[in-house]
Amino acid sequence: MSRSQVTNYLRPSTPEEALSLLRDGGKSARYVGGGADVARTLSSDVTTLIDLCSLNLSSIEERPDGTVIGATATLNDVLENKSVAKVCGGVIVEMMRKVGSPLLRNIATIGGTLASAHSWSDVIPLFLVLDARVSLYDGEYQTLALADLYRSREEFTDQILTAVTIPVTVPGDYAAFQKFSRTAYDIALLNCACYLHVDGGRCSEGRIAAGGTPHLGVRLPEVEAALRGETLSEASIENAAHVARDTTQTADDRRASGGYRKDLVYAGVKHCLHEIAGKVKA
Repeated sequence: MSRSQVTNYLRPSTPEEALSLLRDGGKSARYVGGGADVARTLSSDVTTLIDLCSLNLSSIEERPDGTVIGATATLNDVLENKSVAKVCGGVIVEMMRKVGSPLLRNIATIGGTLASAHSWSDVIPLFLVLDARVSLYDGEYQTLALADLYRSREEFTDQILTAVTIPVTVPGDYAAFQKFSRTAYDIALLNCACYLHVDGGRCSEGRIAAGGTPHLGVRLPEVEAALRGETLSEASIENAAHVARDTTQTADDRRASGGYRKDLVYAGVKHCLHEIAGKVKA
């Protein structure tokens, strides 16, 4: 697609100005961060791009309530940040290394990744299990759970995602991520993320998610229930993996069948739980 359709490229300096420009532009206007999605696809009716990279939203800060990542921080900024590396033993850094290529990570922003909500996103499942919260601006500032953002996606189209906060990691918190793809730089055929809080050798809290099913990443409550109160024994891990395979909704697309994806859910959850079990014993 030719980008000659774009006749206006605007760089607002405040969220207030950016929101006003979007509302004035209507359907012909679109926000742009790093531009990864614009380079890949752009609706033919978009003639105005509103660049959010001058809004001073690229910082990454360690605060009392967690690590706050500004929306225009690139994926490589996140990967290389020392505060992010402290979260659950570095699980975010491990996941980021599996997202696309270094060149893509140099331009793709964390805000754009969450706002685009691609079904194959590696970031979304892990951030869901880490209980991430997003900050939004729509004339007023508000904060909500990442999962709630995707329940109200129609409302989200008129908002600016300004930051995402990953809560503080405490002793007993463990997490793991697994991605299945044809090549190291390919998008996921399926991915899984697991978070557990282990107290006295048992799982007192768990959050499990899968993405690329081929739907947007979601939590798997049946698997979470199966792990609650359990030790991470071979039997409990095997049972949780079977529950994941049996209850996760998958479907066919041009890249994989729904049946194959069910096998990947089983393998992914099992791999993540074994990885966490190894960390607990270490």
